[in-house]
Amino acid sequence: MPHATRSRKPARLTPVKAKLAAEIRQQLMAQGGAAHRDVVIGRILQRKGLSGLAADRTRRALLSAFELHADAAKEVGAPHLFELPFGPDSYRWALDGTVRPPLTS
Repeated sequence: MPHATRSRKPARLTPVKAKLAAEIRQQLMAQGGAAHRDVVIGRILQRKGLSGLAADRTRRALLSAFELHADAAKEVGAPHLFELPFGPDSYRWALDGTVRPPLTS
């Protein structure tokens, strides 16, 4: 018997998701433009001093904010800020090529 698919609410750009995207962007810039998503999320949670259920909620919200701003479909009006440089199954997050800081020697 096949599993029932969960219906997903369409993504929406909200002030909270925009703020979280700014925090992700700031952390990615601090990491040179790209990092593993667990490193990015972990550092944001650590900076906020979150643990337990609050950390779980914030982690899910950060994942949602990243996805919203990485999605090529602009149906929600969110700016394209992020990409998955190693493909859709990758956990490596990066700033979009147009907003990535230049590499230094």
